[in-house]
Amino acid sequence: MKNLKLLTAASLFSAMALTGCQDRLVMSDSSPFGEGVVRLGDTEVAEVDGTKIYLSDVERTAASQGLIKEGSPLTPGQPVFQKVLDELIDQRLLALDALRQSLDQDDETRRRLSAARERILGNVLVENHLKNTVNETTIRRMYDEQASLRNRGDEVQARHILLKDEETAQDIAKKLADGADFAALAREMSEDEGSRDKGGNLGYFTTDMFEAVFTNVAFATPKGEVSAPFKTDYGWHILQVQNRRKAPEPSFEEMRSQIVNFMTYDEIQNILKSLRAEGDVKLLFGQAVIGSESVQPETENSE
Repeated sequence: MKNLKLLTAASLFSAMALTGCQDRLVMSDSSPFGEGVVRLGDTEVAEVDGTKIYLSDVERTAASQGLIKEGSPLTPGQPVFQKVLDELIDQRLLALDALRQSLDQDDETRRRLSAARERILGNVLVENHLKNTVNETTIRRMYDEQASLRNRGDEVQARHILLKDEETAQDIAKKLADGADFAALAREMSEDEGSRDKGGNLGYFTTDMFEAVFTNVAFATPKGEVSAPFKTDYGWHILQVQNRRKAPEPSFEEMRSQIVNFMTYDEIQNILKSLRAEGDVKLLFGQAVIGSESVQPETENSE
């Protein structure tokens, strides 16, 4: 599954001028850091050379850095709050000084600001789309649909002893037939370092978790019995089947992050394919690959 990393407006700063149809929502050159945008219900937490930094700026930045969960509140008493606020103050001081030096009028600066604005707008579009398509209702529906399709069959719980040659395997098989303790022999004789200290215990496994020769013997051996020695690419084995059960279904909580990742990637691909199909795109150089990783927007949190 693709790891997707959403960018938010708070992780980039912009000194660009935006215009709108309502005067109260207009950002102008005299208010380059959102001073002209209405912040209903937001709290001012710092003032830097006449410009404001708001609580939502701190929370959004902390979330983008992975310091808090998206939507979690912050209070001035928290260490994370002060750390992020200090960063935003430093960032604002640098930006204001850049404006005083008219660096925003430089051609390279304008190109970079334009690119940042383009990324932010694209990511906001994706975020709004995902709010409607990847939510608790659709995630639960996907889990339920997949649950009806899953059939993991049975699981076997077994111990095994791995040995170098057939002669040694036959000798161990005779000792087991005479009543020797399987776990004790596994600790003493098994070549499998991963299970030896656990008395050869492999836990529960399904038919697709080991090579076919091994699982065929395991699933053919009745519960409580020991298999005859058999050979695989790793050496000679003796198995003791301890239990057999129907493979449990993973819970919604266990599957949720995987479903979110899959649905997020799928929805981003869908919206990109749709926009490419509807858009007027003319290639002037090179070859575009529709649906490749190269056309994914960057994203921030993927659960």
